Amino acid sequence: MKRYLALAKQLQQRIELGEIHPGTRIPSIRALSQQHNLSKNTVIRALSELEDQQLIEARPRQGFIVCPPQQATAELAPRKVQLGATAFSVLGDANQPGKLALGSAYPDARWPTVSWYYQQQARTAKRWAQQAYKRQSHYSTPPGDPDLRRVLADYFNATTFSCNSEEIVITQGTQEAVSLCLHAVAEPGDIIAVESPCYYGTLQCIEALGLRVLELPSDPLNGTNINALENALKQWPIKAVLTNPSFNNPLGFSLSLQNRQRLIQLANQWDIAIIEDDVAGELSYNNQRPSPLKALDTEQRVLYCGSLSKTIDVDIRLGWVLPGRYYDPINYYKFVTSIACPALTQQSIAELLKGRRYRRHLKQITTAYAERCQHLTEDVYQHWPKETILIQPQGGILQWFELNKTVDSDQLFQSALKQGIGIAPGNLFCADQRFNHHIRLCFAHYTRTKEQLKAIVSLGEMIENSAVY
Repeated sequence: MKRYLALAKQLQQRIELGEIHPGTRIPSIRALSQQHNLSKNTVIRALSELEDQQLIEARPRQGFIVCPPQQATAELAPRKVQLGATAFSVLGDANQPGKLALGSAYPDARWPTVSWYYQQQARTAKRWAQQAYKRQSHYSTPPGDPDLRRVLADYFNATTFSCNSEEIVITQGTQEAVSLCLHAVAEPGDIIAVESPCYYGTLQCIEALGLRVLELPSDPLNGTNINALENALKQWPIKAVLTNPSFNNPLGFSLSLQNRQRLIQLANQWDIAIIEDDVAGELSYNNQRPSPLKALDTEQRVLYCGSLSKTIDVDIRLGWVLPGRYYDPINYYKFVTSIACPALTQQSIAELLKGRRYRRHLKQITTAYAERCQHLTEDVYQHWPKETILIQPQGGILQWFELNKTVDSDQLFQSALKQGIGIAPGNLFCADQRFNHHIRLCFAHYTRTKEQLKAIVSLGEMIENSAVY
């Protein structure tokens, strides 16, 4: 056997045995050359062979990265969403008192800045109470509190993209923002393209509005398949792409700048809207925030949605949308849907975003989340079957796991629930059963407590017992 083929086969075996995990970098050309006493050209031929087999891929400034296994993909065709109350039931059961909710996407709120925020809210409420006889109550009608919109615009201009306060509409969280955007760009029966797997809340919004979904194949390493989107645009009258490109829920990927630019180009070419859910965009572990699609948009077709629900606390329930050319319908639909957002919350958040307090908070939590992500990865590799596949994200608070194909994650959810453990089964994140052997966990609270470690060990045993080899 030729020497380059022998090296390629050896590396292939290490990958297939799980000695080199998907998403990790294989040794450099120089290291492999020295280790195996081969010329650099021989090593390069071996790596090219693995590239041809789609086992590895070259990445700028990163070297060669092990690819995840090919995912099962949905038939690329529009379909109705029929999740019904499944997600509500699953999450409701998993979040009962006494349950360890490992599957729910909520941040750790035990930080000084979060306490400061609630104290600020209490101070504002106390001042209002003391001045009740002077103060005239009124709705904080759309587009929202002027001070908050000014502060938000200042924050975006300093951190992400240029805008002014008149472009912002305040909403009750990202979920309402996304729902308003869908309502503004599409009518019942229209087609919305999403990544697949896709956050179940997005699918439920599409279902509730009577829209059809086209699921684009995606993976935790490379993100959304933009080639599939291009092919779909040639076949169907897609009205919008709804995407979560930065530290995606549930896959964890961050779409490359090249693919972000391609997505914008396709939207311009086919005259479609892009609804960008950027709720986790600030949770980067390397202090390099991914450039939002909104920052690349020159034609005002990106509807940019965000909130503080993944960085401060899920209970705040306040978000925003920068709708671009769709400002007027968004502002109107916000008014007829919920009239207003609480003025008390808006004013308290405005105070939080002034100065550098919030930015210092982001640095603190991303450092902690990166460590917790690493700990969960290590514990899963130690206690779960070796067939488990994961790609460690570089931001956010979520981890996606591919289990043995014979594992039924719905049954695993029920078994785990009986032991007081909540997980998110894969079928929540698609319109069919393709992700039945996948689960999603949240590591925001994962500090390796005895209870958490026991839960990871128990999940590993349940997965092992339910798999058929």
